[in-house]
Amino acid sequence: MTEHDLIGQSAVFTRVLNTARMVAPTDVTILLTGETGTGKATLAREIHACSTRRLRPFIALSCSALPADLFELARGTDQGAALRAAAGGTLFLDEVADLDPGAQAALLRYLETAAVGPMGREPLSLRVVAATAADLAALVREGAFRSDLFHRLNVVPLDIPPLRERVEDLPLLLKHYARAFARGHGRPASSFRLAALNALKAYGWPGNVRELRNLCERLAILLPGVSVGLENLPVAMRAPSRDGSATGFRLPAGGIDLNLLERDVIRQALELAAGNRSQAARLLGITRDTLLYRMQKYGLAA
Repeated sequence: MTEHDLIGQSAVFTRVLNTARMVAPTDVTILLTGETGTGKATLAREIHACSTRRLRPFIALSCSALPADLFELARGTDQGAALRAAAGGTLFLDEVADLDPGAQAALLRYLETAAVGPMGREPLSLRVVAATAADLAALVREGAFRSDLFHRLNVVPLDIPPLRERVEDLPLLLKHYARAFARGHGRPASSFRLAALNALKAYGWPGNVRELRNLCERLAILLPGVSVGLENLPVAMRAPSRDGSATGFRLPAGGIDLNLLERDVIRQALELAAGNRSQAARLLGITRDTLLYRMQKYGLAA
C-alpha cells in the first residue's frame, strides 16, 4: 500500500487524515490506533512522506517479532542495526501492545536515550510513530502496559475509523482497487452493480480495508472485466434476507419500545468497552460522534 491508498471523502476519515498531515512536519510522537486492516502502517508512511524527514529512512518494526535485546542499543551494544539506520528518519513501531514487560522497559530507555544521545554523543534525532489495534489505556489500567511508556507514545493519538464507519467511501475504494489490481494483472477492470454495492455497504468488514483489497484482487483474477453482481460476491458479503433471518432477531408479537431497547444496547456496549467510547462505537457499528449524540439523548454516562 502507498499513500495513494489513503482514499476517502467521509468526514470521519478526512478528519484523521488532515490531522495526520497537520502534525507530520513536527517531531512529536504519534500513536495510531484502530482495528486490524484499517491502514495504520499506510498512514505512518504518509506522515513520514509529509515530514521534514521524508528524505531520511522510514524503518518499520513489528513489535510482535522483536529480539528481546533489540532496544539495548541505548546502552551501546551492537544490537539494533535497524534502529541506528532510522537515525534522522522515522521509526514505526507496529503493534506496541505485544511488547513484554522487559521490552517495554528497554523501549522506554531507548526512546529517552535517543532523544538526548547515548553517552554524551549526538542524539539519534529520530521521529517515532507507534501503532496498535489494542486499547492501550485499558492495558495500562490492567497493569499489562507501562503507564510511563504509554504517555511517552501517546503525545498525539490518532484513531483510524473502521471501514464500516465510512461506508460512503466504498465506491471510491472499490473503483481504485479494481483498477489497480486489473493493471497489475494485465486484465480489464471489474465494475460493481448497485445490488452488489449495497450489499458491500451493509457488510461489517471485519478485515477493513485489507479485506476489501483482497476482494478486489480476487475479482480481478477470477472475474476480469465483469460487472459484479450479488451472485459474484462471497456468501458472507451478500445482503441479509428480507425476513431478517441473517440478524437472528425476531420482533415479539407484542412489539417493543425501540428507545428503551436502543438505550439498553448502548449501555451494554459501554460496559463491555469499560467506558471506552471509541471501542463501544465499534461494537455497535456506528461512529463515535453518533454514539456521543445517542448517549446524550438517553442521558447515559460512560
